[in-house]
Amino acid sequence: VHGVDVVLMDVRMPKVDGVSALREIKARRPGARVVLMTAYAAQELLARAEAEGALRILRKPVELSDLFGLLDEAAADARTVLVVDDDPAYLTTLADVLADHGLVPTKARSLPQALALLEQNAHGAVILDLKLPGVESSSAIVAIRRVSPSVLLVLYSGHSTELAQTVHGPAEGLIDAAFMKPIPIAQLLEVLDGHGPR
Repeated sequence: VHGVDVVLMDVRMPKVDGVSALREIKARRPGARVVLMTAYAAQELLARAEAEGALRILRKPVELSDLFGLLDEAAADARTVLVVDDDPAYLTTLADVLADHGLVPTKARSLPQALALLEQNAHGAVILDLKLPGVESSSAIVAIRRVSPSVLLVLYSGHSTELAQTVHGPAEGLIDAAFMKPIPIAQLLEVLDGHGPR
């Protein structure tokens, strides 16, 4: 799925169902935007698809004008990155670097601001500073996942021990990548494009 912004697939396929394929796609590229289509009302399967991070589940027959609009929107969302850091200078610098590489950054200086932005507009990725004032890091991670389950979540910090404890602690499995400051931009861009290590 490298180089693909949006995946459109049926829920029922020979040899594999769309939910299992969705799970595999998300394991390889967590930020992938996956739209499923179905003519069946298998509620348990559809609930699993939503829990696995499907962007949308469309009923067949699919209205093509609606589908094209959704695909255009999802492709644009895949290039948007929400950067969350309480340090305005670092926030601006990182956002500028991302913009220079063709991404569309949005800036947030607090968790409440980040959550409000995620609720307003879909983002392909969130790049989150480990230490935000007044919030425990694993709580911030869980809150972001609750609002946007399919977003690619990248954590960074200047504190190696706390970063390792968070990545391998209560938030394990919720973080797609983690970096020490200064963030290695080439590696970050690879992760955002779905090519880098997670």
